[in-house]
Amino acid sequence: MKFIKLLLVVTAFLSSSLFAQTQQSPDRLLESVADTLFADIAKVNSNGNASKEAMSEIVEKRLMPHIDVKFVSFKLLGKHIKGIEREQAVQFIGAVEHYLTGTYASALMKYTGQKVVFERNNTKSDSEYATVNTQIIEPNAPTIDLSFKLRLGKNNEWKVYDIVAEGISLLSAKQKEIIQRISDVGLEQVTSELKKK
Repeated sequence: MKFIKLLLVVTAFLSSSLFAQTQQSPDRLLESVADTLFADIAKVNSNGNASKEAMSEIVEKRLMPHIDVKFVSFKLLGKHIKGIEREQAVQFIGAVEHYLTGTYASALMKYTGQKVVFERNNTKSDSEYATVNTQIIEPNAPTIDLSFKLRLGKNNEWKVYDIVAEGISLLSAKQKEIIQRISDVGLEQVTSELKKK
């Protein structure tokens, strides 16, 4: 249950419409993303009965544009990236995007309005990587520490590639699982499984 709650909160921060704000700092980007996401969720989940389809639409529109799906996909492949064919890579990236969309949509169904506090980012201006530390504060519950890992793309846009929740990297945890699964059943099978989730 705690993992679902963390995932839900993670989703909340990552989505939003930031359009042409390429010079925005990573922490300001996440704050802007969160503001737009929460507004959209409030519209479809005001009575707590939002459908997964409605949440998936919000995730696709507000969240996924700010996730570095290609980078995440290549990290998930690990050692299996060697020798992969272009079409296999395209299929796998699509499957990872589908999986992340569904995962975040499910988590958003449980959003109950937790308070989010962003620390100011101290990343050097010439760095291609940044970490934004965040706290999720909920009355009568322990504070949850989250760190968002972002990477500056070739188009000069910051995108999230990992979330560290209470010291555990979600990317690393999933990477171990996917790499082992590919070793066991092959890339095509894993791609198919991710598309069904």
